[in-house]
Amino acid sequence: MQLAIVQLLLIVCSSTLGQQLPTSHELLVEQLQNVIGSEASATLKQSETGVKFLETLQSHDTWMHELLDSGPVMRGAIVVLFLYELWNEDNSLVQDDVHRSMATACALAMGMRDLDATWMKDRYNWFRDNWNANRLNSGYGDLNTFERRFMARGLQRASWTTAEALDYLRDTIFVPRSQYAKTAWRSPYRGYNAFGDTVQGPMYYFPFKDSFASDAEMAVKVGGVCGSLSHVGAASAIAAGIPALTMGEPGHCAYAVQTKPHTWQPAYSLSWKRGLHTSMARNTWASLVLSQLAHQDETLAFNAGDAKRRAMWLESTGDVFGADATWKEAIETNPFDEHLLRDYALFGKRQNKQAMWWIGLMKTIQNNLLPQHPEPAWHVLSNYVFRNMFEQKDASAQHRALQSFLSQLDGWGPVRWNIEGALNWGWSIASMNNTQAAFLQSSLQSLIDDPKVGPAYVAWAFGKVKEDESLSGSFEQVLLDESSSGGEGRNAVLKQLAGSMLPAAAAEGDLQTFQRIGQKTKALFEPRVSLSELNIEPFEGELLSSGGALSIFKPGNRWDSPEKHWGVIEEYGGWFHTDNGETPWFEVELPKFGDLTGVILDSRNGQPGRAKGVRILVSEDGESWTQVGQTPTGHSQQRIDLSETKPRARFVRFERDGSCLHYYRILIYGEPAS
Repeated sequence: MQLAIVQLLLIVCSSTLGQQLPTSHELLVEQLQNVIGSEASATLKQSETGVKFLETLQSHDTWMHELLDSGPVMRGAIVVLFLYELWNEDNSLVQDDVHRSMATACALAMGMRDLDATWMKDRYNWFRDNWNANRLNSGYGDLNTFERRFMARGLQRASWTTAEALDYLRDTIFVPRSQYAKTAWRSPYRGYNAFGDTVQGPMYYFPFKDSFASDAEMAVKVGGVCGSLSHVGAASAIAAGIPALTMGEPGHCAYAVQTKPHTWQPAYSLSWKRGLHTSMARNTWASLVLSQLAHQDETLAFNAGDAKRRAMWLESTGDVFGADATWKEAIETNPFDEHLLRDYALFGKRQNKQAMWWIGLMKTIQNNLLPQHPEPAWHVLSNYVFRNMFEQKDASAQHRALQSFLSQLDGWGPVRWNIEGALNWGWSIASMNNTQAAFLQSSLQSLIDDPKVGPAYVAWAFGKVKEDESLSGSFEQVLLDESSSGGEGRNAVLKQLAGSMLPAAAAEGDLQTFQRIGQKTKALFEPRVSLSELNIEPFEGELLSSGGALSIFKPGNRWDSPEKHWGVIEEYGGWFHTDNGETPWFEVELPKFGDLTGVILDSRNGQPGRAKGVRILVSEDGESWTQVGQTPTGHSQQRIDLSETKPRARFVRFERDGSCLHYYRILIYGEPAS
């Protein structure tokens, strides 16, 4: 055995015999040269200043790390040539950590999108001059290059962060860092301009184009809707020296701000299906959270970059064993770097690694990222690992791998994600092999006990089996076996499942699952009598509560019926009963922002004192609340008119001191504001 080990070491060493491992500095320089490319390198070497720039950059390890290890480098020749222009105009930027980092971020941004070089120079100079003049948030000085890239790249619409726009926003909107998630509302929400032109048409801003110094000022003065508001919010944060970005959502726009160091907060956001307009990895929220974590400690990110460069050099010399070990070192140094995990998988593909190697990589990814970061874990597994593990299309092996992933989930991680995509991957394999029932059962066993992911799984499964009577019946039986201790039939299953899943979905803000599960609970109870039969007139506007989610104080208590919660915020009606406590409450999360016109409260008869003095509070973010009304009587049905003030809300909360609350319906009306 010892002889075999010695022989193996001799084989490994022989592959690099006579080749000394380069230093970290030498490997940085080598990668920099590859990034620059021969043509751009030749351009720089044509002048003395270009040669001096290269010498300065290549002698400064921290600067090279900032350039090469702060997220992906795209179109390296453009990046380095632009960085040279900034350095050529101000050589001293190298000595200032903040300015050097921002200059590097601006250069990297030039590689990410087609931006005018003059525009970007003005941007760098604006941040440099405003930081020197102490006109930016103090946190700007503590940002790393990865974080500054979000400010350098700008928003979806570049015109909102010109120097003129930043000047205006800096002087007009200045709040504590934590409050920039609310500054979108500094632009009035207006669907029509003063001339009656709709915001959906080209004439909305046309009459004002020459009246303001920037598009940002025009939006604040004229108004706008989703896209304009989100750009005002994000641009105002950038004008304060705070990283921010805009996001697109289905039929909507939103933005996000780094409201405290290394922590991003979504703002004016309604759906987990948001797509980031600025991204260093992929455009999902979960990817942003993970990439921020991967670059939070620059020292770790730089050390992992050094290990990656060593691994690539070893591979280039034929030392595959040494390269493999060094890749593992890089990942151990920075286990949250999605690009490292992807690149290690690509190394395995180049080296034609066998199944056991890929199984080991699968376990590494799951151990590093689960349960906190399921979406990036699934992305790397499904796109770079599984397709190499299963060359023989072994359906059972693929399902075992998926169940291994699902069984390690514990909630959503930083945000609800497209778990349906992962389930659809398994479903497609099951469909090709006619094993759908077995797949449903194994997936149910993996997920049903998870109060967060479980509801989404059941909603997905119902959608898959609804057209197949046989499969639907078998799945309902599996649900019965897994979650019921004795009832028979679909209703028993629904009652038990909905009783746990509706409160869980509401607590998570998962409106989609709350609605999909809730819609099925209509089979469990009859609708409430109509408003007209009760002689109650609805308020003007839409029923904003419809499509939302209901949360209550201590759901599932001995008086409550959680399976009926869905109907409470719909005209259909339902039932809930809070527990007793010092200040019992219930809360409705609306599916969209709205300007409220009124609330209808429909309670049971008897004990009227419980319906009197109920405070009505509104919030845009679910954290800061403002009282806007109070029930004047203890009548079973009450109309609370809010049409004079029309408070804006995404969340509406009801509370009363010292007594439980119980209602058939809570109907919230108003005009959509998004």
